[in-house]
Amino acid sequence: MDYTPIDYRNWILGDRARKGVNIKRLGILTEEELRIWNDAVPYQDQRNDPGHGEMTAYFAIKLLKYLPGEHRVAVPAAILHDTGWYGDDPEAWKKLVEASKDNLQALDSEANRRPHQNRGILIAGRVLERGGYFDTYPFANWLEIADIIGDHDTRKLPTTVNGRIVRVADLLWRVTYPHAEIYMADKPPEEILSRVKETCLS
Repeated sequence: MDYTPIDYRNWILGDRARKGVNIKRLGILTEEELRIWNDAVPYQDQRNDPGHGEMTAYFAIKLLKYLPGEHRVAVPAAILHDTGWYGDDPEAWKKLVEASKDNLQALDSEANRRPHQNRGILIAGRVLERGGYFDTYPFANWLEIADIIGDHDTRKLPTTVNGRIVRVADLLWRVTYPHAEIYMADKPPEEILSRVKETCLS
């Protein structure tokens, strides 16, 4: 399989990315996934990290090509995985990142990650129910989506192929240009590479 890197010269950043302008333009979401995306927009990227939701969904779709069979359950899970940050202080995460700059792996603690996962399950259920997902797909799909969202950061439960796809897609956000712009714009390239190795590649 060939992977074509994202051409960031044509990639729209900022608030329009929060609404999924890039992933919509690419036409890689099914009609149903597009409906889920649109219903999830009010809950997307609530840590002032516009583009995170669409990047994670984009990478999930790309990763599906490298696995046998189609596992599209990963796509709604990726779209909805971080909606649980809704209702928090949008600057709280950036403050925590800055306070943890000497130990970035501490950001992955249960205390920092579990609350948004739990809220995310509830918000995802609401979005999927409103969009008629439960009328179309078996309950097992919803359970898998709930398990994926409830464990995508803390990694406590055994995970499915779809769960691994979402987890990797979520981590790949950390090696994107928008992530570097949001969290490391003032850092030299060496420090950016060091942070990527510490928080993602390991």
